[in-house]
Amino acid sequence: MSNRVNYKQVKSQDEAFQKVKAFITPEYLSKFQVKVELAFDEENKETVAKGQGFTLVIKFFDSYCDIDLDLSFLLRPLKSNILGKIEHQIEKNL
Repeated sequence: MSNRVNYKQVKSQDEAFQKVKAFITPEYLSKFQVKVELAFDEENKETVAKGQGFTLVIKFFDSYCDIDLDLSFLLRPLKSNILGKIEHQIEKNL
């Protein structure tokens, strides 16, 4: 199940995707001390981050984005907390 976040600052799917692409960099992710493989799909306007025990997919649409977070069994109790922080960052920037 994915969570929907409506855009407040950006006006389009492409603008939101480009803003996230510029913001989420290897340098930014390094401060979380988690090894992450990051992929940006320009054609489908999708961002995928994979690490040990998790996969995060952010899919961009005209006026909102969907956030889907899949966690390993050990991390599932933290899902609402992690997802809340991700949603907060996206709402703040988009």
